[in-house]
Amino acid sequence: MSCPKSILISAYLDEELQESDKSALETHVQGCAQCGEVLRNMRSLRAAFANAERHPAPYGFATRVIARTAELKSHSPLSALLRGEGRERGWRVPLFARFAEAVVLLAVITVGVLAGGVMMNNSAAATTNIASSLSLDLFEATPPGSLGGAYLAMTEVRNEK
Repeated sequence: MSCPKSILISAYLDEELQESDKSALETHVQGCAQCGEVLRNMRSLRAAFANAERHPAPYGFATRVIARTAELKSHSPLSALLRGEGRERGWRVPLFARFAEAVVLLAVITVGVLAGGVMMNNSAAATTNIASSLSLDLFEATPPGSLGGAYLAMTEVRNEK
């Protein structure tokens, strides 16, 4: 498990801590083995980068990167849309998609209306069937052979109403 104060070590090395926090962390690092190891590793990593050999970029590298970035930005679909390009060529596709969407919506509404009409014609008979099927008079309070039925038989209270 890592020490929660180890996240302050990077700010300590970058000299971003206030003096009170800096001295508190230095005292903590002396007593905490984990933070001491993190501090040593980060210092060695900084030293490796500081001593690394520097390689100059080839002549014109920055210019080519900037030009390529500008080219990619100018050819992006969003920038073409903002400039108004491509509208002449593809305006039929959204119109066709909207028409197909409207046809599907009308078909769904028509099927819904027809299904509702069929249900309304059969609703009178269905209402009586539903009401009779939900009636509790069909059910016996304790079916024969059930645990409740055995208990009531033992206590002789079976057929009370």
